[in-house]
Amino acid sequence: MKKIYTIGLVLAFGVIGMDSLQSYPYGPPAGYAGGPAESGMTCANPSCHGGTASVATTNIITTDIPAEGYTAGNTYTITVTVNNNGAKGFQVSPQTTDGTLAGSLTAGSGNKVVNGKYVTHTGAITNTPAIWSFTWKAPVSGTGPVDFYGAFANNTSVTRTQKVTVAEKSATGINENEYLSQLSLYPNPVIGKTLNLAFDLKKNSVVEIVLVDLTGREVINLENSVEGMGSKAYSFTLPELNNGIYFVQVRINDTRISKKIWINK
Repeated sequence: MKKIYTIGLVLAFGVIGMDSLQSYPYGPPAGYAGGPAESGMTCANPSCHGGTASVATTNIITTDIPAEGYTAGNTYTITVTVNNNGAKGFQVSPQTTDGTLAGSLTAGSGNKVVNGKYVTHTGAITNTPAIWSFTWKAPVSGTGPVDFYGAFANNTSVTRTQKVTVAEKSATGINENEYLSQLSLYPNPVIGKTLNLAFDLKKNSVVEIVLVDLTGREVINLENSVEGMGSKAYSFTLPELNNGIYFVQVRINDTRISKKIWINK
């Protein structure tokens, strides 16, 4: 019995030791893309690949986003290409400068979305190059530049990182169009629960005012009414919300004008 127990202990230790050196062949958990939301954590971690990840000198992350920038609400294809011999994998996350998810992700072949914020491989690829593609729906207008953070395993001992920044396509007349002008919003940031909004309406119109998050998801409908032309002023009491970036979106006929706000209770 003593010998069996000793062998069992040695085998158990050996399995634990081997596991601690292995990567995640079916995709890592959330939080290893190297962005501000992860405090720079990548797949070069003692419980994963070990060592130090180096910054990639070639384009691992590529997109079909035009050079002038993304258009709010449009969907784009993001491609990850990893070279080298051995089992390869990745994790990518689009974030704003404060680590908030920007836009929304849809997985493609051979990858999956984890925790709503990360795209990662579903199986390590040994072919060279290893190529994955997924789609990204751009966030609401006014979000500004978005950083795609990526961490890549070229094999079990070589890892890379990369950050690709995409601009938002500049919009002319974001604060004025054929329906309204002089759009203002205050206070910003919102410290309490009261949000004030004012603008001049140029035509009689159906006015809808909604609060949306960075993914474009509607959080609350604040106003939906028929308004006559002239100066308009609204005061809204917001519900309990998590601190962060939101957008107040004024919808008039087929136009949508957004203003970024910060909730900081």
